[in-house]
Amino acid sequence: MKILPFDYPDIPHIEEPFVLCLGYFDGVHLGHRFMIEKAVNEGYKVAVMTFDNSPAYVLGKIKQNHYLTSVSDKAEYLEELKVDYLLLMHFDKKTSEISKEDFVSNVLQKLAPKKIFCGEDYLFGASSKGNPQYLTEFFDVEIVPLLKQNNAKVASRDIVGLIEEGKMDKIPEILGRNYRINGTVVEGKHNGKKIEFPTANLEMNYPYVFPKVGVYIGYAYTYGKKYKAIISVGTHPTVMQLSKPIVEVHLLDYEGNLYGKDLFVEFVKYIRDEKAFTSLNELKEQLKKDSRTAKRSLN
Repeated sequence: MKILPFDYPDIPHIEEPFVLCLGYFDGVHLGHRFMIEKAVNEGYKVAVMTFDNSPAYVLGKIKQNHYLTSVSDKAEYLEELKVDYLLLMHFDKKTSEISKEDFVSNVLQKLAPKKIFCGEDYLFGASSKGNPQYLTEFFDVEIVPLLKQNNAKVASRDIVGLIEEGKMDKIPEILGRNYRINGTVVEGKHNGKKIEFPTANLEMNYPYVFPKVGVYIGYAYTYGKKYKAIISVGTHPTVMQLSKPIVEVHLLDYEGNLYGKDLFVEFVKYIRDEKAFTSLNELKEQLKKDSRTAKRSLN
């Protein structure tokens, strides 16, 4: 897949015939996948156009700048869906002021797709005045109905809510996979090693949606291998409590040095609250129980 970043009005040119999917695609959830699969079935090359920044954040509609997927995550998931081009348009205050007419004439018509796919709730242009019906005046458009579960549309904001509530086991029903973050392993205080449970302290490479404080089981990926893992999100109150939560990961049956390496961490299930233990030995015994839970519950 080719990634084509661009800034308005410098629009990239795709020489071969293609169909275009429009949306923000944070998470690349089941609703997004439903649309992309329809586009792939057209038989042409498939392009997805999205923004490098959250429009809601840039426009002040949300206070926190956080994401379900980084740009690289998004590219990986889209490539798995057989997308050929990722058109990454820079979004800032200036971009938000482009009228619906200019967006059509100076962006979409210059791209010249054979067909456009978008969700029925897709909006574009200054003050969100453009909609799918407006696009049909200029293009062959397939307006994809919203994918619903339990009479509610599949939406990124619902996934965010589940993550913030720690309901990781519910996320695959909407996202189509477990929630995953990526970060670099940085050196910590080595307290885990002292009790034979060394942890990888994760410095996140992207402003991912931060999970609820607590202990999870899941998987960690490094050196191309998958490991069962205990994931702690918190301030480790038993020893040298921190002022803000971090992500620490204990990889089961792993030996080696991870410092400076990228680690992908996948959350499967919330297993307990974070708590302050009366001693390191009590903490160690709890971690043994957590390890047994991970070995028993994970494939």
